[in-house]
Amino acid sequence: MRTMRAQRGSTLLVVMIFLLIFAIMAAAAFRGSLTSAQAIGNMQWRNEAIVAANDAIDRLISTADFATKAGATTAAVNLAPFQVDVNGDGVNDISTSLPVVTVDGVAKAGPRCRRAEPIPTKDLDPALDADKGCFGSSSSGSSGLGIEVGGGIGTVVQSPSLCSNTEWTITVRAVDAVTNTSVDVVQGVGVRVPTTAVPVCD
Repeated sequence: MRTMRAQRGSTLLVVMIFLLIFAIMAAAAFRGSLTSAQAIGNMQWRNEAIVAANDAIDRLISTADFATKAGATTAAVNLAPFQVDVNGDGVNDISTSLPVVTVDGVAKAGPRCRRAEPIPTKDLDPALDADKGCFGSSSSGSSGLGIEVGGGIGTVVQSPSLCSNTEWTITVRAVDAVTNTSVDVVQGVGVRVPTTAVPVCD
């Protein structure tokens, strides 16, 4: 009789141990799936913020004003930021801005001119509409022709055109107020501008 009771007791103990093991395994599986769902959600929110920032950059560089009037453009963008309604509930979730960024010890918001270089007339094609406005005229004092130096039998130096190539770095910050996601997207872009409108580059 005692043997039967002992066997029943040991069987109960073994069953309890197995139930505990199964409960731990189920809890671990649930926790793993929850972590995966959170990671997927974080990636989705991050990707949505990156898309919004890239859209804001596209809107910003769709006009050359950011290259010739960087300060005014930055103020206008930060006053009325580009916003996105991600989930379609009629409320803007993601807002973008041009944050203050420190480059080479200089803290500044908005597009940063990194380099500006006049375009030599020899690099322009008179047949291209985009290049036609860069050739000088005799009335402006810059004919676009080479300037001879050395008393008539010297070296011909190519004169610069009326246009310059500029290189810019643009940093846009996208913030999702619902998920508290914040992403900075940095984009480099080159823009041709009139040489008279070339800003002071950092």
